[in-house]
Amino acid sequence: MEDKKGKITGLAHIGVFVSDIERSIAYYSSMLDFKCYHRVDIEDKNGTVRIAFIRNGSCVIELVQTPDAMQKTDGPVDHIALDVDDIDAAMANLKAKGVQFETKEPIFLPTMFSGVKYAFFRGPDGEHLEINQLL
Repeated sequence: MEDKKGKITGLAHIGVFVSDIERSIAYYSSMLDFKCYHRVDIEDKNGTVRIAFIRNGSCVIELVQTPDAMQKTDGPVDHIALDVDDIDAAMANLKAKGVQFETKEPIFLPTMFSGVKYAFFRGPDGEHLEINQLL
């Protein structure tokens, strides 16, 4: 059987919006034994987006602080990110099944880890889903 590219390989992370990233990192670290292993600040049109990835075992949470974090419409748990082995193939496979993505192409962030590509779409109840490929 042919190995199909673009398959989901696991849970990448759960994205959670926070109002104070330092307070959240301290809480998850001291109370729940998470360790912060990657941080990045990204400038966008509204100001600085601060991101921290924390991990405990196989559980990864992406903490996101934006200038308008408390005004997000998806709630504090913003998205579920799924690992994929080939984002372009995964997008093509999902589009063929009728999935409509929020962007035409994957978004590339060279400063996140050693580079990441991701794309968002919605589930049947409007839940925010992401496919994510670490480069």
